Amino acid sequence: RLTQTKNIMVSANTQKGCYISILNIIQGAVDPTQVHKALQRIRERKLVNFIPWGPASIQVALSRKSPYLESANKVSGLMIANHTSMAQLFGRTISQYDKLRKRNAFLDQYRKEPMFEENLDEFDSAREVVMDLIEE
Repeated sequence: RLTQTKNIMVSANTQKGCYISILNIIQGAVDPTQVHKALQRIRERKLVNFIPWGPASIQVALSRKSPYLESANKVSGLMIANHTSMAQLFGRTISQYDKLRKRNAFLDQYRKEPMFEENLDEFDSAREVVMDLIEE
């Protein structure tokens, strides 16, 4: 369930790209053999696309439920993943930055700081770093 699109908290299409790495943290009453079978099913059915140049493994960490927190669910899970579709999000961020920078919007507070008194090169440098990340 953790890899299903409806459970992702980011507006990115994970169907087109590839996963670089996945870590699943599962908390609660879980049978490790069920987790192993589920991972085998994912591999056999190729439900998750990984990058071809790296290991295609899903890391899993099992933990007990906290005795201090009440939960309505017997089992809960968290997936932390790195996916190539994140480049789309960075692209949108660059586009929004360019629009704001063109108008010099919201820069007054920064210009009051000693680091940005003369110029805003630090912002432009950060933009270039993000562009390099997208192109990578």
